[in-house]
Amino acid sequence: MRRRCHSPPPSPAPCARRNPSPASSYRPLQPLMTFDCTVRSCTVSSLNPLRTYQTMVTMRIYEEAVGAAVETGEVHGEMHLGIGQEAVAAALAAALRPEDAIVSTHRPHLHALAHGVDPVAMLAELLERDGLSRGKGGHMHLFAPERNFMCTGIVGAGAPIAAGYALALRGTGAVAVAVAGDGAMNQGAVLETLNLAALWNLPMVFLVEDNGYGISVRREDASAGVLAERGGSFGIPGATCDGTDPQAVLDALEPAFARARGGEGPAVVVAEVYRFRGHYEGDADQYRSPEEKASWMGEDRDPVHRQRALLVAQGTDASDIEAAETAAAATVGGWLAAARALPMPDPARVREDVIA
Repeated sequence: MRRRCHSPPPSPAPCARRNPSPASSYRPLQPLMTFDCTVRSCTVSSLNPLRTYQTMVTMRIYEEAVGAAVETGEVHGEMHLGIGQEAVAAALAAALRPEDAIVSTHRPHLHALAHGVDPVAMLAELLERDGLSRGKGGHMHLFAPERNFMCTGIVGAGAPIAAGYALALRGTGAVAVAVAGDGAMNQGAVLETLNLAALWNLPMVFLVEDNGYGISVRREDASAGVLAERGGSFGIPGATCDGTDPQAVLDALEPAFARARGGEGPAVVVAEVYRFRGHYEGDADQYRSPEEKASWMGEDRDPVHRQRALLVAQGTDASDIEAAETAAAATVGGWLAAARALPMPDPARVREDVIA
């Protein structure tokens, strides 16, 4: 008997240009996929707006200082900055506990600051001095074992490492966070880890910073479906949030963390963000239109400016806002001076920490 041939599926509609989503588009997913906060009496916290603003300004100035060091030649090699993604890190800082673990990406600085990694030692590493990895790792290979923090420059490779953390932390109430970009969600290592995380009921949160591009390739041209639903076939719930609003990010993160801490398994949180620099410092960035960049980088969507506008709308005294900004600048200035004062790595230790 001859097999009946089926007609091929219709061709997909051509992708439209990436446009900023209206606020109403940020939503939890369908009922199968949403978090049940009542299971563990999850109460979402309210961020302190002024403290959060100071945290975000500190992060912005930190990244700008690193970018300036690249321009002057003080830092060599590729550099991937998180400018524009501060709201996610500020919310992450509020959700994390000291015993939690993070495996970050090639854009790791803000996550490191969120988890309390020594900012001077991190800057020293970026400045090729005796820093976190004794000057050998650079900014894509930051390790702070005392904070359960590490990162990797290989796209998607952090997820299975985070699963190892989660396996070790299972039953302790601590959580392992696997940070990824939208491009990494198409990597086999991430999809395989989603499967294992569900199979082994690991205390994991997959935090996806969806900035709309995998280097220069638009998400719409590379990824089918909704990213937060990638874990759905494994029974992993997911949510999408406005990554320019720290409170919105925390509203999505806290139920995910509560689920993982309570022994109910992993969750996926996708934060829609926009990187204000090219993929790396020096990227010509010709793949994004001026109109697109202007729509995302204006004051109404810049996360730092949005948080400042919130303070003004709430009636926060202007002197308090200025004091937070001054304190942030002074803090980063002190870190930078301390890092520059550290010695260069000792050549006699060049073979230490190297396995070959």
